[in-house]
Amino acid sequence: MKNYMRFEASVSPLYSNSNEDLWFPFSNGKLIVRSNGDEVSILTKEDLKNLNLRLEYIQCIGALDGYNCFCCQVGEDIQLPSEIKLYDLKSLTLLLEEEIFLLAAKSLLLLNWQKTHRYCGVCGHFMERKNSKSERALFCPKCGYTTWPQTSPAIIVAITKGDKILLAHNKYFPKGIYSVIAGFVELGETFEQCVRREVYEEIGIRVKNIKYFGNQPWPFPNSIMVAFTAEYFDGEINVDEEEIVYANWFSKDELPKYVKSKSIGTELIEWFIKTH
Repeated sequence: MKNYMRFEASVSPLYSNSNEDLWFPFSNGKLIVRSNGDEVSILTKEDLKNLNLRLEYIQCIGALDGYNCFCCQVGEDIQLPSEIKLYDLKSLTLLLEEEIFLLAAKSLLLLNWQKTHRYCGVCGHFMERKNSKSERALFCPKCGYTTWPQTSPAIIVAITKGDKILLAHNKYFPKGIYSVIAGFVELGETFEQCVRREVYEEIGIRVKNIKYFGNQPWPFPNSIMVAFTAEYFDGEINVDEEEIVYANWFSKDELPKYVKSKSIGTELIEWFIKTH
């Protein structure tokens, strides 16, 4: 049996077409999957043929374990058999293995990019897909403007003070749910500068010893989360009350409720639990 790399990114198919090729079809932002209770699986080419759906914005995203992977958009008013269901991608973070979830995230990012760039931002003409096996781009046949998939970088940071971590409640969170601090990177700003600015703007404290932790594509709607750890330096908690309505220091024995998922925000909190 041939050994394949787990995932290989590509604009065009890398292997011969197969009924086992994986498809990530979205309807109104939700992924269509095969479902059996808490067990879900990604649809294959064979599954999709049997569903007889009208597919739009078809894009190849690469290959997984030697099978090509594609994403596409389908209509909102669709009829599905009982074993095929629509899932919000956030609800799948605990149901899909990490590699599959990241492919689903990439699919949604690419579909959002194509849907939001249907018309040229310069002259308003309809955009076309660039015919290339190595480059993913949309171009305007009228004025020549070209655009490529873009992502908005954001930082997310776990701040510690001795044996405690800073957790905050965002006004958009469900009641009683806390998380670490996050925010979008501004133009001309390094990730570390963004960490310092966002923490000070939202919480009113300054941090030191900023260290890279990891990263994760986050398709809600088009971000990549770049994670850090940092230590408290000075200042008193003073929330901005625009996004953050409450924040405090918590030891691992008194942690408030937080969402447990495959998100890198959860990883940061669980890093703190293991190391403090």
